[in-house]
Amino acid sequence: MTDDRCDHGLIVGQCGHCKPVPHGLTATVWTTRGGSVFHRTVACEALAEGQARAARFARGVHQPTRTALADAMAQGRGACIPCFPAYRPSRTAKPCLVHEDGRWLPGLLTEWRRGRDGRWSGVVSYAADGEQVTALKDQDDLRPAP
Repeated sequence: MTDDRCDHGLIVGQCGHCKPVPHGLTATVWTTRGGSVFHRTVACEALAEGQARAARFARGVHQPTRTALADAMAQGRGACIPCFPAYRPSRTAKPCLVHEDGRWLPGLLTEWRRGRDGRWSGVVSYAADGEQVTALKDQDDLRPAP
């Protein structure tokens, strides 16, 4: 290999297996065949809630498997917010609290939008009842993270 290629034959810095792990993530993660996110540990409460939800709706419960972060990201999975609270997929993403069913849940605010009525809404991602949700929430349903 030339000096500008990694062991996988790709340009250094572009190989998901060789480039540094993004701040707030780990090199290996846990995934399930039916899930859409990756977790830091199999003891994650959001993972357990997702497994329970899958069982309730007879969608099949799959055992978590240890996976390389690069593979999980290549599959289009996102980071579990409770597992990786320090991870920001972009420089502008900010941690927040999201009001959902009478609870304040940890979330990640990625964009503010102003409506025709002058009120602000935020595009947020958060875990609720074992599912990763991305939604547009009214300003009253969002708070800065502590």
